[in-house]
Amino acid sequence: TVTGSRIVRQDFTANSPIQTVDQAMFEQTSAVGVETILNRLPQFVPAVTQFTTGDVQQTATNTVGASTVSLRGLGPNRNLVLVNGRRAMPIDPRMVVDTNSIPASAIQRVEVISGGASAVYGADAVGGVVNFILKDNFEGATIDFRIGDTEHGGDQTVTISGLIGANTADDRGNVMVGIERDTRAKAYAW
Repeated sequence: TVTGSRIVRQDFTANSPIQTVDQAMFEQTSAVGVETILNRLPQFVPAVTQFTTGDVQQTATNTVGASTVSLRGLGPNRNLVLVNGRRAMPIDPRMVVDTNSIPASAIQRVEVISGGASAVYGADAVGGVVNFILKDNFEGATIDFRIGDTEHGGDQTVTISGLIGANTADDRGNVMVGIERDTRAKAYAW
């Protein structure tokens, strides 16, 4: 247990090395996209983001606009992406998960296993495992609006996100809806 907090973290007690990324890291950055924040960690290598413009043709193995994560640079299909400990829905035959489908406002923390995960999870987790833990029993509503711009104009980012949750059935169930919209303008060279 972390001193001064009631959050139990598995970082130092698990068999495999686990790194926990708290919700605060998502709130304190103005980055667009969940993968942008995770790509700041040393075990991640930027894979495909929604701003990749090299291959813009939609094919069976290329999904335009998808954002993915890649542990150790082995590719987005060599790590396993989980949501609350369960496999996330892949977007193409390579079994790649689009992190755009996970609203940042609903994330409580992200647990990253970067070594030894294939022994537990199989060949999908050769690079490691990224487990997105969503908020439990969230009740109420939050709205977040962020805008960023450069000094000379261009590269303007706008993020609007909302999270609504309510406990139901005498607190035996919980319903949560997260909505997020991110836009980014072109950056012009002067």
